[in-house]
Amino acid sequence: MTTYKELQAQIEQLRKQAEELRQAEIADVITEIKTKMQEYGITGADLGLMGKKRIMKTSPAMEAETPAPAHTDAPASSEM
Repeated sequence: MTTYKELQAQIEQLRKQAEELRQAEIADVITEIKTKMQEYGITGADLGLMGKKRIMKTSPAMEAETPAPAHTDAPASSEM
């Protein structure tokens, strides 16, 4: 019969193996992506990966649905 402690050790070993496999798969995927990007002339900008701010382009339908901001003549309250 397997003890709780032995099962915990097996779980930890499996976690380590899974992370090693994950890292290897990630490396393969990155290589594949880079190859495809080079093959098709795709840049990071094409994928929206460049710059710190991403500007979401809105369609005319989305712009029509956006309500106009409410304007009030009341002065802004200050918290003290």
